Amino acid sequence: MKAPTQNPPVQVIPFIAESAPDAVAQIRAKLGPDAVVVNVRQLPADGLAKLWKSPRIEVLAYKPDATAATTPADPLSELKQELAAIRQQLATANAGAVADSPKGLTQATRKSGARSAGVPSWRVGEVLESSGLMPIHAQRVMERLLSAHGDIPPESLAEELVMARSALTGLWRHLPEPGKSDRGLHVLVGPPGAGKTTCICKWLAQARLIEGRAAHVWRLDGSTANTAEALSVYCEILGVPAERTWAGSAPEDADLCFVDLPGVDWRNSSAIHDLKKIIESLGASRVHLVLNAAYEVPLLLAQVRAFAALPVDDLILTHLDEEPRWGKIWNVVLGTNYPVRFLSSAQNVPGDFLPATPERILTRQFPA
Repeated sequence: MKAPTQNPPVQVIPFIAESAPDAVAQIRAKLGPDAVVVNVRQLPADGLAKLWKSPRIEVLAYKPDATAATTPADPLSELKQELAAIRQQLATANAGAVADSPKGLTQATRKSGARSAGVPSWRVGEVLESSGLMPIHAQRVMERLLSAHGDIPPESLAEELVMARSALTGLWRHLPEPGKSDRGLHVLVGPPGAGKTTCICKWLAQARLIEGRAAHVWRLDGSTANTAEALSVYCEILGVPAERTWAGSAPEDADLCFVDLPGVDWRNSSAIHDLKKIIESLGASRVHLVLNAAYEVPLLLAQVRAFAALPVDDLILTHLDEEPRWGKIWNVVLGTNYPVRFLSSAQNVPGDFLPATPERILTRQFPA
C-alpha cells in the first residue's frame, strides 16, 4: 500500500497577550486573517503581581501553507488494484465472445449478453460500500450513474470514481440559507459524550481569536446538572461572558451566542420532551444536533430519529479523527432530512472544526 506523503512541518508561533482582543490583533498582524489557532491556555501572574495583575493568555497559531498538499494513504488502493486485475483478466478472456455477437442483436441484448459472458460491469458500487456507504445508498448512487452514463462502464476505475464523486455531490443536502450570517442564538443538543461543549469551545476560538467577534455563552442545566466547568474556564480565557441562568433574551451587543445543555439519552423520550420545552423557552434560535460520527451507522440514524422531536436545523459530526471511513457521512446525508453544517476532529481545543462540504468529505473518502 502506498505510504502517505509527508507535508513539511508548519511553524507554530506563540503569542502572549493581555486579553483575547490583544491576541486577535497580534495574530492578524503577524499571520493574517487565515491563521489557524492550535492551542489556548491561561498564564497566571507570577509572585505578588497576581494580586493586581490579570492573568495573560498564550495562543499558539500558524499560517497554513496554501501550496502544501496532503496526500493521505489510500485505504482503497488494494481494492482498486484487485478490481483492475480482475477486469483485465475478464476482458482478455471474453473479448472474443463479445466481438462474435450477431449483428442483429439489439443494444440492450448486446449489453445483457456481454454481462452474462463475463465482461465487467460497473465496479464503483463495491468501492462505495467499502468506503462506508450502506448498500441502499450505494445503490442510489449507482442508479444515477446508470441513468446518466448507461450500463457500460468507462475503461478505468478512476473514471468511475470521478463520475461517482459527481453523483454524490449532486445528492448533497445544502444548508437552507447558504451564506447567511450565523449571528444569533445557537443551541447545541445531542447524546452525552457527543462533543457538544467541545464544539462550542472550538466555535468560540474561531470567532474570538480569528474573527474578533463578540460572543456570549449560557451553560444551563437540563433534566440533569450541567457539569461542564471547562467551558466556563475557556470562556474566561477568551474574555467571553458565561452565565449559568437564562435571563430571557440574548444581549444585543453579542454577535454570537451559545447555549450549552447537558447530553440527553436518546432512548429516553421523556427527557427529550423536557429538552424540547427548554429550547422553546429560549425563543428564536438555531438548533444543532451533535453526533459522534465514529458510531456505527444504524446507531447514528436511530439517534437522529429520536432527536427529530426537536426543532433541529442541522447536524454537527464529531470524533472524525476516530473514523477512517468518511464515506459513512453520506449515510447521514442521504438517510435523514438534515444538512450537515460542521465536521469536527479530535477533542482538543481548538482542533479541527470545519464547514461540511461534499468536496471535503470526498477528498478523505477517495484519496488521490
